[in-house]
Amino acid sequence: MSRPAPKKNSVMASTAAALDMATLATREYSAPGFWCLGFHAPAAAASARPAQFAALDIPGAFAPRLPLGIWTARDEQIGFLFREWGERTRRLAQLQVGAQISVIAPLGNAFEAPPRGRRAVMVAGGLGIVPFWMLARDLVNAGSDALAVIGARTSQLLVGAELLERLGVRVVLCTDDGSAGRRGSVLDIVRELAQPTDELYGCGPAAMLRALCGFALEAGLPCQVSMEETFGCSMGTCWGCVVPVRPGSAQATNYPKAPDERRPYDFARVCADGTVFRAADLVWNP
Repeated sequence: MSRPAPKKNSVMASTAAALDMATLATREYSAPGFWCLGFHAPAAAASARPAQFAALDIPGAFAPRLPLGIWTARDEQIGFLFREWGERTRRLAQLQVGAQISVIAPLGNAFEAPPRGRRAVMVAGGLGIVPFWMLARDLVNAGSDALAVIGARTSQLLVGAELLERLGVRVVLCTDDGSAGRRGSVLDIVRELAQPTDELYGCGPAAMLRALCGFALEAGLPCQVSMEETFGCSMGTCWGCVVPVRPGSAQATNYPKAPDERRPYDFARVCADGTVFRAADLVWNP
């Protein structure tokens, strides 16, 4: 079956990715199980945009490239904030300063800044905070009003918030168990603080994004979300990270239907057509 070519994205198009060798320059243990690594990669640092990611070839036994969202891009370095979870992230966490790895970056599309006069509300669940350092930096530099609502199950899973505060962004924290910030979910906070002139941005678990998109459509607020899926190739060739989207939307791919298939939605690849999608274009199946 032939694979269709995607249409032009409705959010900021991706910049050209490049294959390069990056050198580990900084290594910081951020919280139990969480690391922040900075790699000297001038070309990627200069071109990376909010919500883009990189595909890292981790030294050691052969494994597919590890896709990681780009946390920071400054001073000729790109930074990655991640949690040790599987073999590849453990190997990455064990790298020592000076180590070199092969990196393809930046990949994916990017968040679009809000129109003048609209407040940006960034909504993050756990490591869903990763796309928001660059967005927050750009918003502050442009003089835009910005608010970050950051949540997690418990305080030990809250990371990165202080860096957004250092940029000058107002941050509201919440946890499911009340161990940090306010008790409750990010959507509880957004419902309380939302204004008619807000533009919502989200990244986090699928259930959180589904609820955020539903609220945005209900309230008539524009909303962009960076999707989290398991990537196979990170380059759009394997079609393993597809999500349902509205037929005819800018990121719909006209993916062929099987004989007698009657699905009322199309598919888009998170790695190549995203990771950013507009709430109005996503289809959340039961």
